[in-house]
Amino acid sequence: GPVMGRGTVAAALAAVTVIVSISIGVDAELNFYTEKQVLRFINASATHTELSQECRNALMRVEPYLKDQDTLEAQRIFFSQSYASGISDLFLSRDQDRWIYRGYECILSAGETVFSRSEHPMHYCYGYNEEDPKTDAYSVCIPSPCANDHVKLIEMWRRAARKGIAPETKPIDFSACTQSRHEKQWFEKPVPILDFTANQLAILFIVLATVFHYKRGEEVKTLPAQLLLAFSARKNLRKLCELPKDPQATLTCMFGLRFLAMVWTLVGHSFIFIQAYIENVDDFKNDLVDNFYNQYITNFTLSVDAFLLLGGTVLSYSWFRKWLKNNNEPEPTWTSYGFWLRFYRHRLVRLWPAYLYTLTAVTLRISITHFHPMWPPTDPGVQCPIHWWENVFFLNSLFDNRCMPWTWYIGTEFIYFLISPIFLLALRRSVKFGALVCFTVIAISAGLNTRSIIANNFPPTQFLWKQPAIFNPNFIQHHIELYIKPHFRIGPYIIGIMLGYYLAFFQRKAIKPVRTPAFVATGWALSALAGFWAIFGLYPSLQGWDWPLYHIVYGTIHRDVFALALAWLIYACHTGVGGPINALLSLKPLLPLSNLCYSVYLFHMIPVVLTYLLTSFPMWYTTKFEIFAHCLVQLFISYLFAMLCVLIAEYPALNIERILLHPPATKTTIKTVPTSDSEMQLRPDESSSVASTPTRE
Repeated sequence: GPVMGRGTVAAALAAVTVIVSISIGVDAELNFYTEKQVLRFINASATHTELSQECRNALMRVEPYLKDQDTLEAQRIFFSQSYASGISDLFLSRDQDRWIYRGYECILSAGETVFSRSEHPMHYCYGYNEEDPKTDAYSVCIPSPCANDHVKLIEMWRRAARKGIAPETKPIDFSACTQSRHEKQWFEKPVPILDFTANQLAILFIVLATVFHYKRGEEVKTLPAQLLLAFSARKNLRKLCELPKDPQATLTCMFGLRFLAMVWTLVGHSFIFIQAYIENVDDFKNDLVDNFYNQYITNFTLSVDAFLLLGGTVLSYSWFRKWLKNNNEPEPTWTSYGFWLRFYRHRLVRLWPAYLYTLTAVTLRISITHFHPMWPPTDPGVQCPIHWWENVFFLNSLFDNRCMPWTWYIGTEFIYFLISPIFLLALRRSVKFGALVCFTVIAISAGLNTRSIIANNFPPTQFLWKQPAIFNPNFIQHHIELYIKPHFRIGPYIIGIMLGYYLAFFQRKAIKPVRTPAFVATGWALSALAGFWAIFGLYPSLQGWDWPLYHIVYGTIHRDVFALALAWLIYACHTGVGGPINALLSLKPLLPLSNLCYSVYLFHMIPVVLTYLLTSFPMWYTTKFEIFAHCLVQLFISYLFAMLCVLIAEYPALNIERILLHPPATKTTIKTVPTSDSEMQLRPDESSSVASTPTRE
């Protein structure tokens, strides 16, 4: 975990041998130093009386340890290379992966293994002046007995490294460390053991429930028996793979779209996080960014907008379909408090169990399963014990998103769900009024994007590999202030709501409107053009071309344009003009893969990091195919965990809600479609018998 501190060391240079401060090379703007320079610094520091005796003794053992015949040459090289300096801005830019790379070098120099503790454990520590991001930051690899003296040692290293250069007068007021090994492994701690035991008991309970299901069948009358069946693997696996009884209740093309969006998300994250493990990282970044067709990776954050569009569409489609039926239940209004409480309750039952299960597992056990800690600013084991409540209440995107940062999307979409009745009721009241509300909010969101991009000189989207010099280099500021904030990302969700509204009433039309070949061809052409521009139109910004107006326009509207392109695809597939695309996206094997996507998304970042930790360090980039191989393994592990999460938490909670809280079903009859302008009318020029495609919530 991180160790914080501040302070200076008077007359430190008196005890430190003069070190040539001119770096012998530059690696992504980080200076590095020779083994001889580093060992001189270590040996000189070992004589400094302001350090503890324990620390001085440990420093004196460093050189003999590194030169011992049992010490691998790689360990000695890693140790010296972990000493670095560079502008502290790099901690906030995408080049922070070079600091993390140095951290892994330090950790590996200790020679720890999963099964044995090193006799020479190390701490990787870094520090800088937090008030002035233009000052240099410094990193050191020190013996663990020196952890309490790390600020003094960083200060010594700063002064030594700047010998012959104007000294920095501002103190090091921020520092942090990560160690080469947890003080205790997870199986030596009571809390992870309890979490592991609870998981085993949950699996045993599922087995018992499944056996009971096979013995007694579905027809059980007592409440305890029904609750036990809620955990049956047989019941929940069947539910995972079955279409709803009403075939019109599902948008089948979403099976494939949701799965592809999940794969796209995992691939993008995998290509981001591998950077901290690659030695020739500049070759990797150049290949990825300079190749026009690699933008399907470098612009992968559009996968989130795909999820937002799908979420808004499913919500709106299912909600409007319900009120086309006369089920003896009055339609909700602004004051139907009971209905809206049930509306939100079901959403919480849908999200919370899997979220809390994953949050608990990742925080209490999985994040500390590896023998050494992760990078402190993003380590769930460090951040989640402090910030867990932000995730539990879906507020993480409103704050700094420190705990399981990839879950910002879940918090953002929940906020959209909270305000969704505004758009649903507005559209139900009048299509013109509802459309006005929807378009106004989209326009305001786009305007806020424009304002933020101009005011902060942000790039059009998160640049996760290389950041052109023409843009604000503060990647963290962009992420926290613009990228994850709900008011900047709502456009695709509202487009989904309007699409769901349209499809619900299209589904009800006994006679479908005629779509001429010219109309269909034009729709596909415009959709393809819009989608291509949204994905590949980032290239001028990636290259840093001096097109300021283009960068602003692209940053403002490309997510909405992508959502519109995807909206046409869903419309075409659902209304019978999707052809082979709809057939492919609606394949039955994609249904369970789609249903598992929520739990996969919750967990996928853990195997992304895990497979790289288990690979020989450092990696050498030659081709993307090696990374795609990692992606396949990561996806497989993610789906295994998702299956466990669904069987333990997600589906049992929905089953219990249905048993305890849902009233008995009442007979329903189909309402006639009103002819007022409050309903979107599809007025065909002539009769058509175009069949509509079955859809799913």
